[in-house]
Amino acid sequence: MESMTGHGRGNSATNGWRFTVECGSVNRKGIEVAIALPKTLSSLEPKVREEVQQKVTRGRVNLTITLESPAASAGTQSVVDRPAARRVLEDLQELRAELALPGEISLELLLRSPGVLKNPAEEIPVAEELWPALQAALVQALDRMSAMRRKEGGHLVADLLKRVKLLETAVKSVRARVPSVLRQRRDHLKTRLEELGVPLPANDPALARELAFMAERSDITEELTRLESHFVQFREALAGTEPAGRTLDYLAQEMFREINTLGNKAADAAISRRVVQSKAELDRIREQVANLE
Repeated sequence: MESMTGHGRGNSATNGWRFTVECGSVNRKGIEVAIALPKTLSSLEPKVREEVQQKVTRGRVNLTITLESPAASAGTQSVVDRPAARRVLEDLQELRAELALPGEISLELLLRSPGVLKNPAEEIPVAEELWPALQAALVQALDRMSAMRRKEGGHLVADLLKRVKLLETAVKSVRARVPSVLRQRRDHLKTRLEELGVPLPANDPALARELAFMAERSDITEELTRLESHFVQFREALAGTEPAGRTLDYLAQEMFREINTLGNKAADAAISRRVVQSKAELDRIREQVANLE
């Protein structure tokens, strides 16, 4: 299980070019990839995006890719392209002879000619040739980001397991409370009838029917059973190896619905306190689940 928050950095070099890739991710409902890539490498963006989506299934990933030449970083000076200088000299000599012009062709004139002096830092890279190096730096950065996401995911899972245990304890307490709630309602009904001057024996059919109707209307057994099932599924999802953030969020919503329903049906002060505590715990669970992939 991975968190959706992480950061990674990767480096690689080939044929005088050096790549640095930085990636960071934050939580999102779906998958979003934002890529900052040098214009000269824009044709590689689909490959970069595909590589990210193979590693990440949920969250917003921000990628920054920089490319530099070691010649530029080392402050290398411009160099003379000797074959180009020879071609320029030959062209100038032919032109001078053709036009019968006097004067010498100076070195300064040659160096000013386009293409004779070259700056290695201004060399334009061939994108496809650099893809293997970029891919290596990208995979390194993504692996490091995933390692951070897994580490944080482990902490989130541990926290969620503690909170689910608190909910399980609350549900057990509510289930144990149900028989006494029914007894209290029966006694309360008898007392009210006696106060109204309508005393009934304990085995009176009318009293039995009314108690059965009250018990059915306030029965929370189904809600408790479904909650216990949700707890089992929640634990199974946390123990799995596949991304389960959406599943966990759905289960948390269902838990909230069941707890809210049993609180309305039970109409008991002790159960209501447990319901309030459980709702607060579920809010924290949903906040944590929102960070899981």
